[in-house]
Amino acid sequence: MNLLLRLIWILIKRTRAGRSNPLDPLRVRSRALPNDLDFNLHVNNGRYFSFADLGRVDWFVRTGCLQVARQRKAIPVIGDATARFMRQLKAFDRFYVETRLLGWNEKWAFLEHKVLDKNDQVAAIIVVRGMFWNRKGGLTPQELMEATGHKGLESPELPAWVQQWAITLDTLSETNKAKKTEKQA
Repeated sequence: MNLLLRLIWILIKRTRAGRSNPLDPLRVRSRALPNDLDFNLHVNNGRYFSFADLGRVDWFVRTGCLQVARQRKAIPVIGDATARFMRQLKAFDRFYVETRLLGWNEKWAFLEHKVLDKNDQVAAIIVVRGMFWNRKGGLTPQELMEATGHKGLESPELPAWVQQWAITLDTLSETNKAKKTEKQA
């Protein structure tokens, strides 16, 4: 089953499920298929990002974020991602993608995706920062939480390394913008 079929399966299966708390970790079960492998016969490192995408869509649907975003004509946008690969998955290995919201700031939400093997051993960890974007700008994570019925829910304190990562990424963006402005002048 390719990724599109996996995505359709998640959308069909999860749309009928009840809402989940956005701070609860949520799991999607899958299996590594031959088309997920690279020439070393283990799951391609890029495929882990695709597995994280599936976990994120599942999280969006189950928390109600996707429904709110669609009402507001917003789309999910990933600004940045980082990954750590720890254990290989091979053909037909069963695995889970566990997605949890680490927290948010005024602009970005930070999600962690753990790819776990059948014994709950971590194969990879992917962390992303993203937002929902529309023509009027972005929906703040706090607006999204309130619109999904979680008014008053506050962000957990982001882990120190995530805070530092966010600062580094913001600095990188500002440096790039400054260079672009210099070239135009």
